[in-house]
Amino acid sequence: MFRIRPSRHRYRLPLTQCTRADGAYVFSRPYVRPQQHLKLPQQSGFRWSYLWYASILALGITTGLGARHFAGPLGLPLPGSREDGLILESLERDVDSLEIVQSLRSQSYNLSTDTSLRSGPGLGGGGSGRKISAYKDWLELDFNLVKEEEAKQGILGVMSGTRGLGVQRAFWNESAQEMVAVVWIGGGLSGWPGVAHGGAIATIFEEVMARMARGPDGRVKPSHRPDHLAITYAKPTYSLDFYILRASFKESERSESETPPNPEAEPTKSWLSWLSPRKDLTKTETSMREPSRIIIGTLESVKGDLCVRAKGTFSVHQQ
Repeated sequence: MFRIRPSRHRYRLPLTQCTRADGAYVFSRPYVRPQQHLKLPQQSGFRWSYLWYASILALGITTGLGARHFAGPLGLPLPGSREDGLILESLERDVDSLEIVQSLRSQSYNLSTDTSLRSGPGLGGGGSGRKISAYKDWLELDFNLVKEEEAKQGILGVMSGTRGLGVQRAFWNESAQEMVAVVWIGGGLSGWPGVAHGGAIATIFEEVMARMARGPDGRVKPSHRPDHLAITYAKPTYSLDFYILRASFKESERSESETPPNPEAEPTKSWLSWLSPRKDLTKTETSMREPSRIIIGTLESVKGDLCVRAKGTFSVHQQ
């Protein structure tokens, strides 16, 4: 007789089962219940996932509108309105109470309020005399960028009021060729909410430099505008605050010790030698640079943080 060994893989179901009846082996297959195919439940027309997506969308919209409401600029009054005048009066008191304004005002002569000296050390008793500014280093200017006649017709006319440049104070040092101005930057000059626009800052630098080139008296002419203005933004300049602008003249860009180019030097050979120097970009046309004056300016917060650096170049023949 032979013996059927049990399968090592017990987890497998045998295909047949062997039984012994009356001394004989009978092989039979196990009974397998037929599989019943259950019908899937019908999906309802409304899916709860849609409700979840809609709630997430509503939450995002609400959060965005709330952030825009709190981060956006406040509603600022129109220039010339009664509310604008009241805020300007408050800003006038605030700017006069700043430490830098009080310090410079104590050592300066006011061009509008102070009177001239007709007698004193070094002055004769005649009709002509010097002003008291000769005895003080600083001169306080009647400085308002948006109220001058030439400013009303330009871009500064729309930068007035508390939402624009508001109030300013400026002091000029003739001996040091330096100007210090305290300016208000309103919320209407913002590019990003709460941050002043770079174009507005560049306009402020250009106007201050033009008045430095003009001098304490006279009108700003196109010849007083800088030929080139380079600005570097070091830190964000936040609106609705006072800032200190410092600017001073610098020597000419071209020093006397600089060696001029040799006109007899052989030019570099190029395969475009048949072109004129103006059309051949591989050639550099040597020309004497016009003498120029440079104004270096900085914009600082009241706390002393440097925000912007600027450099303006003026032609000497325009001065």
